[in-house]
Amino acid sequence: MRQMDRKLKIFLGDLSYINEENRFNLFVPLNIGYIASYAHKMFGNQVEIKLFKDPNELLQKLEEVKPDVLGLSFSYWNTKLNHVVSRKAKELFGNKITTVWGGPSVDTDTSQQIGLFQRFPYVDAFVTNEGELGFSNLIEQRLAEDVQEMWSKPINGIVHLNENELIKGINVGLSLDLSTLDSPYLTGLLDPFLNGQFLPMLQTSRLCPYTCTFCVSGKNKGKLRAFPDQQVIDEVKFITKHFHDKPHLPMHIVDENFGILKRDAALSDFILETSKEFGYPKGLFFYNDKRFSDTAKHVINNLGHMTLYGMALSLQTENPETLKEIKRRNLTSEQIDEAITWAAERNLPSTTELIFGLPYETKDSFVSFLNNALRRGFDSILVNNLYIVDGIEMARDGYRDKHGLKTRFRLTSANQGLIGGEFCAEYEEVVVGSNCISLDDFKFMRTLNFMFYGVFSLSFYKWFFQFVRHSDIPLADYIAELIKLPSHECGETEWQRFIRKFEKAAMDELYSSPEDLHNSAYKAFRSNNDQAPTPSLLNVYYGAQMICLDKIIIKEALLTTLDKFSASGRDNAMFKKANFLIEVCEAERINLFESEKPNAINTFYDLPQWKRDKFKRPLSSYRIKKTEINFVEQAEFRLKFPEFQKSFSGLDKKSFYFNALQFMVPRTQLLYEARVNN
Repeated sequence: MRQMDRKLKIFLGDLSYINEENRFNLFVPLNIGYIASYAHKMFGNQVEIKLFKDPNELLQKLEEVKPDVLGLSFSYWNTKLNHVVSRKAKELFGNKITTVWGGPSVDTDTSQQIGLFQRFPYVDAFVTNEGELGFSNLIEQRLAEDVQEMWSKPINGIVHLNENELIKGINVGLSLDLSTLDSPYLTGLLDPFLNGQFLPMLQTSRLCPYTCTFCVSGKNKGKLRAFPDQQVIDEVKFITKHFHDKPHLPMHIVDENFGILKRDAALSDFILETSKEFGYPKGLFFYNDKRFSDTAKHVINNLGHMTLYGMALSLQTENPETLKEIKRRNLTSEQIDEAITWAAERNLPSTTELIFGLPYETKDSFVSFLNNALRRGFDSILVNNLYIVDGIEMARDGYRDKHGLKTRFRLTSANQGLIGGEFCAEYEEVVVGSNCISLDDFKFMRTLNFMFYGVFSLSFYKWFFQFVRHSDIPLADYIAELIKLPSHECGETEWQRFIRKFEKAAMDELYSSPEDLHNSAYKAFRSNNDQAPTPSLLNVYYGAQMICLDKIIIKEALLTTLDKFSASGRDNAMFKKANFLIEVCEAERINLFESEKPNAINTFYDLPQWKRDKFKRPLSSYRIKKTEINFVEQAEFRLKFPEFQKSFSGLDKKSFYFNALQFMVPRTQLLYEARVNN
């Protein structure tokens, strides 16, 4: 045993790719802020800690200073980056530096932990579950013993190797009393990251009680714990003080289920009042509690209008066999209908998220599920592809063989760049086939996914598509026909060329191996002057292009497809209504490059009331005397858009729309509000 005669130098990194494409996808490093805060509390002036977001800044610092410990936050979007940084640190200092990774991608399963050490040989230890206790235990050993001696015994909250044998300490990572954890905001640890380059994050509680096998939180077993009320309130005040002049930047509440604790109702009251009094936050992101309790209702009623999706019920699937396999239990049909009605009465959007590719789900069962979700009245339906990442139960041994999973690899957004002169690119492993779906099924669903995203998340001609649904045409079937391509490119319409272009991009982004992906990404990166090339998010990127298509092209595609479901031709009442709604859709989209507002449109229908009723009844139920629809900018748009416009000045039209769709929260502010004259 020995005691160090100097401070232990610790570098902590929550590393991200700093590039133009990622400029609004960067977050304050709250996670390592908590790690540093607890270490300071436990060891005082025995430790000296520096926090990093920029990997190149960290590597430059490593050239100047040798830290004793390098700790990195481990997620699927920075895995390659962490690997390169850890390798370079070991090349510089060898065993004189201790490298530690922790975060959601560290599994609790022993075989998976062994696999991590095999894949990442430059990592000395992994922290399991929450990091504060495990990391502080490792620091305690590092302070007391020589580097090599400390690995001969277990360290609680840590897994490490000793002579190729896995050594596991007691799992303490979900037992920390959060009242003992000082705020990294209030102690000044995060001050270097509050210049507006990074979005603010707020955590009010920890642990998810649900056990979904596709989620990194599903493996955790412990007690739901909350940070002290006053500390959270003080953090909201602190964040507001630093971001009140940036209303276009949303605040992210990173609880797994905000609204699961009764006290969350009072916190939402405070956040709402803060927004009203100080002008921040004006945009929010959070996952509401899946049980839709009275507390969750209170939270959503207060804050849902500031989010992208309002009231979110992430159903993922309705297949009973699938739900059992993924260890999930949804709300009942009655509860779902009640929740949608509740949201409608408060003029809040309702959203559901679905996952295609889950075990036992077929293409036909999923399309049926889509149509059912539409009939229920969800305003937004998000269709996600299942992908496999470190830290979820689905990634464990035997699962792939059991379900015959076939996967390919695609880039993770714009998470690529030169790290210390070496090209890195992150990827996600997408399920494209199984015992129940084929690659052709995946290809069809990927394009259908894009159209659902366009209609229900980007509000692309949403009035029209809701009308189709009430015309005895299953909407998923209509969209399938809309995106159907001829066998040969000869004679394609402009719309079909656009769909083919998207379909090609969606399949071209998939690679058979990480090596193929890396090589292709590197070539594209170099040919784009060492910048991450667009598109990085296909749904948003092509959604922006779709919105920018000529209105005549869109209108003809919509009506031609409708004609295929109609036996009486275009000269009937259905097509008159369809043309009217297309005109409304064209008018409601704000032209972000021109200040001229659309003219009023004559109407015989109360469209705003139809929308408030979640489109549950046909348009004919909203017949009124002839009047006008006027289009009015929302107050929040007028507040946020000038700041947004300054941030993205100089971009071409499609790129500008891409960024607007990605970062204006909620996106409905990019539409005029339709109002009927009384």
